[in-house]
Amino acid sequence: METYQVVAIIPAAGIGQRMHAGTNKIWLQLGGRSILEHITILFQNLTFINHIVLAVNPDEIKEVKDFIRKNQDLDSAKFSLVLGGAERQNSVENCLSFLQNWLGWETHQRLALVHDAARVLIAPELIHIAIEQCLIYNAVGIAVPVKDTIKQIDSEGFVSKTLDRSTLYAMQTPQVFDFNLLCDCYRQVAALDRKFTDDCSIVEHCGYQVKLVKGSYENFKITTPEDLIMADTILRRRQSASRTGI
Repeated sequence: METYQVVAIIPAAGIGQRMHAGTNKIWLQLGGRSILEHITILFQNLTFINHIVLAVNPDEIKEVKDFIRKNQDLDSAKFSLVLGGAERQNSVENCLSFLQNWLGWETHQRLALVHDAARVLIAPELIHIAIEQCLIYNAVGIAVPVKDTIKQIDSEGFVSKTLDRSTLYAMQTPQVFDFNLLCDCYRQVAALDRKFTDDCSIVEHCGYQVKLVKGSYENFKITTPEDLIMADTILRRRQSASRTGI
């Protein structure tokens, strides 16, 4: 009998305006597979992930459903599709609402893992570490130290402050939480007219501490055409190393 379960929430409803592709970037090709195929196969093959909930653009839900059903590498029983919202925050909220009534829960301890669909280069080991840390701290984020000097500016574009780079981290995903804690935090911020850029920010706003785990610079979000080229280069390097046994 498992002592806990982990459900992965993957927002995939964005239109990816900065990609300038004219389509949802989850359908863009990377190494012969779509971004959606990369991320769904990755998470399905993780034995420590019990279920995967995809937040999908309402106009694409049939397309995504057909994609999962027809893909021989995917087990449709391990996936649920939920309608995405106008913002990422709304999409995650819809997934949490679905999971509150999900019949697949069999354990008292439940974890919700939120991961960007466009971060396809995440290492499985890093996901596992984040889950292990969440079992201790209840709220965990993945982050990397910033490399550049960060300037704060005023409303006219002049530098008002240079921030101490040694204390700054760039957030990534996955971010992992005690399921009930994350649901409660989303309920608390539901009435606020405020957009949160990640789930850790919502948990922080509600007064909880978030433990950071050092991520990887290769775990970047594919946002622009340049990111897609870089991701393809990294993927090819990994495939070459795997074939040569490096």
